[in-house]
Amino acid sequence: MSEKTRKIIELENVNRRYNMGDYTVDALTNINLTVHEQEFIMVMGPSGSGKSTLLNIMAGLEKPSAGTIQIDQRDLSTLSDRVLCDIRRYKLGFIFQFFNLHPILTTLENVELPMLISGVKRKDRVPRAMAMLEMVGLEKRQHHLPHELSGGEKQRVGIARSLVNDPSVILADEPTGDLDSTTGTEIMSLLMQMNEELHKTIVCVTHDEAMLKPNIRLIKMEDGKIISDT
Repeated sequence: MSEKTRKIIELENVNRRYNMGDYTVDALTNINLTVHEQEFIMVMGPSGSGKSTLLNIMAGLEKPSAGTIQIDQRDLSTLSDRVLCDIRRYKLGFIFQFFNLHPILTTLENVELPMLISGVKRKDRVPRAMAMLEMVGLEKRQHHLPHELSGGEKQRVGIARSLVNDPSVILADEPTGDLDSTTGTEIMSLLMQMNEELHKTIVCVTHDEAMLKPNIRLIKMEDGKIISDT
């Protein structure tokens, strides 16, 4: 970004501790992080460094053991489960490493699903879902089931699904982790397109250094701590 835009996610002194019998695990320690609108952030670090926990905390899927997280200046700890659900439904889009597609639903139906849950009528759902499939180049695969798709195609369905409710933030957890390098590069290009053309804020967890591109903010984690932010 050429200049700072408004703050969209803020974490202040966030800690996440898990109690495991006689042991405790500090998954996150004193995390301070501000995500600005339309940023592309890459979070990198070895397995167990806290990357996925950080993403879950940002999404309100896990509560911090200490500290605060705000989305659009709203403290998540003060919100009801229903409001949190609405934030995840309309403000955040999710992309998963293992796609999380429903095996008995077609490509089109998988993309429609977030709108169905949100109560959008079918006459409005189908055109919107088709537009997202066209954007990722899968309009001709609309009637295929997940087992009939390649890994890259499945991830494109996941990307289309993440966009269908027009969220402002996309949280991606290892989106290329189960793909070959060529397909991973294609998925990365789609994420860049979402950021540059659709103006989506992207927070992407990865261990794949090949995904790094110019103008991406790189956050490195180790042992539950942010060790660099460049």
